[in-house]
Amino acid sequence: MPSTVYKGDLAEVSFAPEVGLKLRIGTDSASDVGLEIATVAGNDFTTLTFKAEVNTTLFESGAHKLKFPKNMLVGSQLVFTASGGANADDIDTVDLADTGNGGRVFTIVENSQTTMKISPPMLTPDIGTVGPGNVLQILPYKTPPMDVGMTAGTATESVHTDQFLGIASALTLPETKVDLKRFHVVGLGRDVSVQVPGKITNEGGSFEVAMHTARWLKYCLGHELIHSPNGGSVATTLSSATLAGDSSIIVASKNNIEVNDYIEIRDDAPLVPVVSDHEPDGGTWDGTLTDFEFDNAKPHEARRVIGISENDNTLYLDEPLLYPHAASTDVEVRDPNTSASLPVIVSSTGTITNPVTHLIFSRSTQPSFALEVSQRRRDMDSDETSVDGGVGDTKELTRVFRGCKVTDFTLTTDNDAALRLAVNFNAALCYTDTGRLETSPITRYSSHRMFDDTAATEQGRINSGIAKGTQKPFMFYNGSINLAGQQVAQVLNFTLTGQTGMQAFHTINGQHQATSAYGDQVPFAGARNATLMVEGQTSYEMTMEIGVDDPLFYHKMRSGVEFSVNSENSTTNQIRIEFEKNLTGSTAAGASEKMVILIDDYYIIEAPLQIPEDKGMVKSTLKIMPKAIKVLARDTLPKY
Repeated sequence: MPSTVYKGDLAEVSFAPEVGLKLRIGTDSASDVGLEIATVAGNDFTTLTFKAEVNTTLFESGAHKLKFPKNMLVGSQLVFTASGGANADDIDTVDLADTGNGGRVFTIVENSQTTMKISPPMLTPDIGTVGPGNVLQILPYKTPPMDVGMTAGTATESVHTDQFLGIASALTLPETKVDLKRFHVVGLGRDVSVQVPGKITNEGGSFEVAMHTARWLKYCLGHELIHSPNGGSVATTLSSATLAGDSSIIVASKNNIEVNDYIEIRDDAPLVPVVSDHEPDGGTWDGTLTDFEFDNAKPHEARRVIGISENDNTLYLDEPLLYPHAASTDVEVRDPNTSASLPVIVSSTGTITNPVTHLIFSRSTQPSFALEVSQRRRDMDSDETSVDGGVGDTKELTRVFRGCKVTDFTLTTDNDAALRLAVNFNAALCYTDTGRLETSPITRYSSHRMFDDTAATEQGRINSGIAKGTQKPFMFYNGSINLAGQQVAQVLNFTLTGQTGMQAFHTINGQHQATSAYGDQVPFAGARNATLMVEGQTSYEMTMEIGVDDPLFYHKMRSGVEFSVNSENSTTNQIRIEFEKNLTGSTAAGASEKMVILIDDYYIIEAPLQIPEDKGMVKSTLKIMPKAIKVLARDTLPKY
């Protein structure tokens, strides 16, 4: 008998890094779409209407519809800038950034594909057609990547949240909660007299994964740079300089570049410092997993192509760039279908062809991500029927938690388990598919079903971050730990915890507060949700339980000396936690899946030596306080 209740085995979870979108305004060949601006007197919002689209990658041809689901952008923010193009200083062109709107940040309170409402209202008169030279830039935070294949108003609406969460053994969603304010009033008895809903929160999200890659450490720490072999399927260059935060690039040629290809921007300067507590003077990372002493790295970034403009050589990326890059910088393009290119494939011998190495470290920002969750009653897609309550009705509920950021994490293993990573995170708001509450369609949003649809092919698995042959986690017997110049022989377990200092803020910002109905995709136009989520100070702590075969660590602890690679200019003080997967067949050097955690500066503050009650092995739980951590990883993922 078909299930009549929601079932956990029919739940699907996927995610993607959030990314912004730059729209060039105008109707000429160098633009993306025309724009009309109107503000009704007394309204606290301005209506933007798209017209005469030029770029049909971002807009539906002839329909002027931006390819985002209805109200998916509610809560995202945008700014207006000048493109700096040939028309930027045209006397007949209205410069939106110079008409009182420059430097202002607007919040999207509604998007219905052809229109977009923003708040507060613009300080600009009504304009029937905005001239070229203007740019509308939707900022990355709370903005999922666009699915250029969707069609508005049908059950195909979606965003590109197609990434594999990981080997998750537990998952807790950041459920929506209403902070209800209750007031007892003098003279009106003992019972509550007034109840008023306050802020809406989406907190308390968590999951635990058995780590098959170091991917989630990027979202825990913040920044990622890569190194990969030469020789992509296509080689091109940047035709213009890019800025940090750009979500698109313009290349010299887009020939033979396709959606889902990967691009690597190979800039050699300026070097990126990977330390913040001292001047970077410890050399530059050489791109290997044997270079343990470095303070700088080359700004090599990789991104997936999620859209290609048909009008020019603009490539739309799945994640904003972290660093600026100069014009004419080399760009390597990797085709997942080309075996000699990237992403790489684990061969039958267990070795990796053309491995990618990643460097993960903490700096001023952390990436945000969108988490898509769908729940249903039956093992079939909801769009297979149009009859509410019919035989095939799954009553599917799909939600997209947007503006998610990691608050803290715990990395641990023991002598009988896989390496596990537990992550806690909060979201800014939750988009809910309300198609079932509408006349048509029953389901508006088309959710991702990871191994039935999204990652059903080898290429799909590569694109989703679970390439064939990479699904096994790192196990305890894959690991080794070097501490203060020597390998620790008898490690029973270790735990590394990190705090990101992340805080969510609800702000008084004059945002439009729509009258909400329960059918709204984001209630109250997102005005009651968190506006910002800001990184704060980090802190790390490590504990390691060992079987004591030497009092060395006790003596190191009682000396109260800081162990520092920087001060000693030597890796003998370094903590190195290494995990390398067991391989079958012959193993070539540098061709295995491997992860190395580096701790350069730390104190050992506890090293107890108690006499055990069972008169057995003497154990000691070392407590270690690092300043920061760096992670090196080698695997088949072109980017995390």
